[in-house]
Amino acid sequence: MQVPAVSHELLDLLQKSGLYSDAQIRKIAEKCRLADDIAADEAARILVKERVLTPFQAERLLEGRYRGLVIDRYKIREVLGFGGMGCVFIAEDPELDRKVAIKVLSAEHALDAGMLTRMKLEATAGMRLNHPNIIRTYRMDTTGAVHYLVMELVRGISLHELVALHGAIKWQMVCDIGMQAATALSVAHEQGIVHRDIKPANFLIEHDGTTRVLDFGLALMSDVEEDEFSLSMLFGHDCLGTPDYIAPEQTLDSKKVDGRADIYSLGATLYVALTARLPFPEKTNKAKLEAHRTRNPRTVCELRPEIPPGVGAIISRMMEKDPRKRFQTAAEVASAFREYAVRSKVNFDFRELVTLRAKQARSRAEQTQKKSTSGGHRSSITSASGWIQSSGHQLADSTGSFARSETPAIRQASPGPVDSELRQRQRVPAPVIPRNTRTPTPSGWQFIDVNTGERHPLLKSQIAIGIGSEADLILRDSQMEPIQCVIEYDGTNWKFRQESKKFPTFVNGNAEAYAPLGHKSLLRFAGGTQIRLVHLPSVQQSLRRRRRLLLISALILILIGAGYYLWSLFSF
Repeated sequence: MQVPAVSHELLDLLQKSGLYSDAQIRKIAEKCRLADDIAADEAARILVKERVLTPFQAERLLEGRYRGLVIDRYKIREVLGFGGMGCVFIAEDPELDRKVAIKVLSAEHALDAGMLTRMKLEATAGMRLNHPNIIRTYRMDTTGAVHYLVMELVRGISLHELVALHGAIKWQMVCDIGMQAATALSVAHEQGIVHRDIKPANFLIEHDGTTRVLDFGLALMSDVEEDEFSLSMLFGHDCLGTPDYIAPEQTLDSKKVDGRADIYSLGATLYVALTARLPFPEKTNKAKLEAHRTRNPRTVCELRPEIPPGVGAIISRMMEKDPRKRFQTAAEVASAFREYAVRSKVNFDFRELVTLRAKQARSRAEQTQKKSTSGGHRSSITSASGWIQSSGHQLADSTGSFARSETPAIRQASPGPVDSELRQRQRVPAPVIPRNTRTPTPSGWQFIDVNTGERHPLLKSQIAIGIGSEADLILRDSQMEPIQCVIEYDGTNWKFRQESKKFPTFVNGNAEAYAPLGHKSLLRFAGGTQIRLVHLPSVQQSLRRRRRLLLISALILILIGAGYYLWSLFSF
């Protein structure tokens, strides 16, 4: 692995990566004015600034790692997350002109028949299920050395992360999450698919509150008995699932469960969301499985008295030991939650989450390299949620969208570097290119809404415009995406960049993908909204000029009037 020292070595690695063709790289070097002797890190900084490379791509190339940045036709942009099977990346699909999520089986599992079976199950279920609350899987493929899934890209926060960041969640929102999740599971159950690994990490929540179910890697499907047999033989037992959320009957024989097992696990998941406590915080997996079979947890209403008894009754019924005493269908669960559910917007910084996930993925990779290979039977019991304890924490006020407390509501016995940052809610800078200069902060710039006259001061050097809560400037327009476009300040003027592939943005009357902006530039959107960029010093100078012209005009009129008066006086 050769680490690049100067610009041309970095560009050589870029050419080998397959991200750009030779001709494109020559144009990039010319456009960015990259001399051969520029330091590699400085060249990388310029390429990131010009959006030729993402921070993740630049970091990999600076480490001398160019392989894996293109998988088949997909261009890997950055880390989205990670799981037991490997990493998930954000990637570009140039053939269909869209961004997707790609789950790549890690090198350590590339020849693991059990993990390949799990990936096949996840792909099969994901391609069969088409529902707004389930993440779609588009295809499963292999390059020979790399096995991967191509999935719908969802920019969301997992329920696991949400509880880790904020503690116990407002009960109305939890009921809405439960209603959406149960609706999705009802569709899966109707098609003969039982998830068998429902837990907080397997729910993504978008900014608008939409909940999405993911990871059907342990799914039970009636028509893939061969794969089910493979899982049992390879892992050496009949228990599949996650110990903190597993249904009692699933601990005994996971091949003979039905949709009611998912209902139990969903109840345990919502229990954690409501209380920030595990139902059974035992130290060993064996003790947890035994507790699910023999004991009842404290009710959510005991732990949070403000939760309505009706909600507590729903959770308790979902977590009945005997499947016959539970709700019999997920549709019944959705119906039960409906009267209590309230959809809420969820505020989170997706870029920060991606940064933290990338750091955690790197930490996990480093730990894996240090571990020696261990023998014995492998386990299909997925990792326990060690980031929650049942005691010693403070339950926070539930009057807001999320409960917060002076001390983190989540504690971890042996926190990793990323979980510690999550629990302390620290902001982490993007782990990329050392910057020699700071981006200038705009001063005196505003957008004026042409239709309403409302003013929006621009206080950052990069402004995302759209209708989503993640936008810096939120507008109301029926034909606009959550992030419609972005403008960036270079110290003198602004540069416009179109983000939406669906709706156009007109810059000074023309539909543009990239364009310079200056004082009085007009942005018009397809739904009719118009905003004008103005620079207050320029406006003030213009006002001063107008005042001077008015004063001069007034003086001229006075002089003309005085002259006429004198002329009329002496003419008689």
